[in-house]
Amino acid sequence: MASVAFPNISKTTRLPNGTSYNYVFVEPKGDKPYILFLHDFPSSSFDWRHQIPFFSKAGYGVIVPDLLGYGGSDKPEVLEAYGLKSMSDDMVSLLDHLQIKDVLGVGHDWGSFLLSRLANYHPDRFIAYVFLDIGYWAPYADFDVDAINAQAERQFGYSMFGYWHFFNAPNSAQIMIDNFERSMALCYPADPQALLQHLCPLGAARKYYETQPSVAVAAWFTPAEQTTYRQIFSAENGGFAGGLNWYKAQIGRVNAADEGALPSERYHIDKPTFLVVCTKDPVAIPAIQTEGMKPYVKQLEIESLDCGHWVQIVKANEVNEMLKGFFDRHGGDGVSEKL
Repeated sequence: MASVAFPNISKTTRLPNGTSYNYVFVEPKGDKPYILFLHDFPSSSFDWRHQIPFFSKAGYGVIVPDLLGYGGSDKPEVLEAYGLKSMSDDMVSLLDHLQIKDVLGVGHDWGSFLLSRLANYHPDRFIAYVFLDIGYWAPYADFDVDAINAQAERQFGYSMFGYWHFFNAPNSAQIMIDNFERSMALCYPADPQALLQHLCPLGAARKYYETQPSVAVAAWFTPAEQTTYRQIFSAENGGFAGGLNWYKAQIGRVNAADEGALPSERYHIDKPTFLVVCTKDPVAIPAIQTEGMKPYVKQLEIESLDCGHWVQIVKANEVNEMLKGFFDRHGGDGVSEKL
């Protein structure tokens, strides 16, 4: 939960729909706008521990929620709550509560999916967008994980999303919490390519828990950070169940009707957009991210970093400087408008 990692700069707000979000909040200094950071699975606002002090010191305002199902935010069991439109509306409701009209948006992986829908449903609330590891995904009413895996097999020789079926299983959250250290190591592996063996292939994730030795946890994931992570994902705080609901909602077609109703002109982004791809992430294949964005984004800048999934942690200095340069060029010299 945000208060574990950032006890002095965290708030909790109950939105008009009754949902509570915990979030880091730092006001800007001078003429800088706010940045909204959106994290991935299985993580929390703690993912942005290197960005919060950097951008705060640079004068930017910072808003970093524990997204729905994570940390100190609510963890509803009903899958409809995890619809991307519903959660996009929650983020805008949070901005309304803070009386902030527009922000710079930064998403990582699932945070990138959420930022994509924010760009579709609420483009007026953003100055510019940054996508880390996973790029912008246009609305996908006919999302079919098996079709995506089959296409990846044909094109790259392996499934990208084989683990989604394990995450969708009724007992996946219990297996992950019962084998917490193995779960943490698989999510933060010393070798990013371990995902090719233990996560990407169909059936590999369950096999990892049932018959395979644990992978080694990354050296950059320090003992102190691991202690904080254990607190955030403790069984008492809900474990992994809330985060897994994002996968279950997507597989269960919770987003299908909303995305099918979006007019095609809303698929396109006409504001400055920055993509950072990761060469060693076998799930977020760089070519898919870049080619998938180009038809929809008019003002696209792309950079590549030689690392695995957790780019904002492993390459924190590089990411911070890249983002600051992008923000300085595109909207970092003006205050976020107030409502």
